[in-house]
Amino acid sequence: MAAPSSLTEALDNLYTTTWQNMKSTVADQIFDATPFWFWMRKNNALESVAGGRFLEEPLRYAKSERVKFIGRGGTVSLSDQEFLTGAIENWKYLVDSVVRFGVDDQKNRGKNRIINFMQAKLDTSKDSLIDKVEQVLFTDNTADSLAFNGLPTLIADDPTASVEVHGINQNTNTWWRNKQSSMTGLSFAIHGHAKMRTLLNDTSNNMANDTPNIIVSGQAPYEMYEDTVVEQKRIVNKTLGDAGFENIQFKGIPMIWSPSCPSSNISVTAGRMYFLNTKFLKFKYDPMMFFDMTDWKAIPDQVNDRAAQIITAANLMTNRRRALGVLHTI
Repeated sequence: MAAPSSLTEALDNLYTTTWQNMKSTVADQIFDATPFWFWMRKNNALESVAGGRFLEEPLRYAKSERVKFIGRGGTVSLSDQEFLTGAIENWKYLVDSVVRFGVDDQKNRGKNRIINFMQAKLDTSKDSLIDKVEQVLFTDNTADSLAFNGLPTLIADDPTASVEVHGINQNTNTWWRNKQSSMTGLSFAIHGHAKMRTLLNDTSNNMANDTPNIIVSGQAPYEMYEDTVVEQKRIVNKTLGDAGFENIQFKGIPMIWSPSCPSSNISVTAGRMYFLNTKFLKFKYDPMMFFDMTDWKAIPDQVNDRAAQIITAANLMTNRRRALGVLHTI
C-alpha cells in the first residue's frame, strides 16, 4: 500500500531540516577532513562570492614605469599605464543525490529508526563529498570540464604549453606561468633536496610575500623526503599537528601528503610535490548554494520514491601563478 502523503511530507521536512541544521558543521568537517583544505580554511582562502555570471580575480601583471629619481625642477610622467587585467572562471557545480525509497520510509517509520536511517544516509553523502573534493584537487580538469579546477590545471608540469588558465594563455603571457622542475631520470635520494631548494627559491624569488607556506605531495615523495632528513623531521607545524595531521618541515615550511596526490613514478601517476602559497589560492563559493539541499522530488515511474540533491557552486582560482610551483616526475 502506498505510504500516506502526510508521512512523505513529514519525512521531506525532517530530512531537509536536519541537513540544514547539519550544513555548517558538515562544511567545516569537509574542509577540516584533509590537511590541504584545513590549511586553506585556516588561512582564509575560502572566499564567499554572492552569485554572478562568472568568477573574477583581478591580476597585476606589471609594475609602474613612472618610478624615477628627480632633481630640482624635475618632472614625473603622468601618462597612464595598463597594469591590471582580470582572470575569469566559470562556476562549477558539485552535486550528490540523496535517494529515498518508499518501502524504506515505511519500514523505518518508527521515530528512532527513521532518524538513525536518515542520519546514515546524510553521513554517507558527507563522506562522499569529502572524498570527491579531495580527489578533484589533484585532477587536471581538462579531462572533465565540469569539475572544479585542480592543482594540475593551475600549476602545470609544462607552463609554456599553449593553454588558457582562467582565460589567459600561459604561452603568450610569460608572467602568467607557474614554476616547475622535473626529476626525470634523477634519484630523489641524491637530487631531491637540491631540487626542492631550487624550486622553493624560484617560487619565492627571495620575497617574503611570494614564499610558499605549504608543500603538498603524494605519499611516496613525502616518505622519500622524510628518509633524507634526520633532525628536520622532528620539526612539525603545530597548527597542523594539533589538528591531527602528520607533517614535517622543509626550510620552515610545513609539508603534508594526500593519498589523492600522484605518488609513484609510473607513467601519468609520477610523484609530485606542489609548492603553494595559499595567499594566492582562493576557493570561491556561493553562500546561497554551499552544500544546500534542494526540494524533494518524486522519481518518475517509481511509486513513493523520492530524491533531493546537495549542491555546491564553487571553483578554485589563483591570482599569482608565478608564486606556485610543482616538482614532478619524482
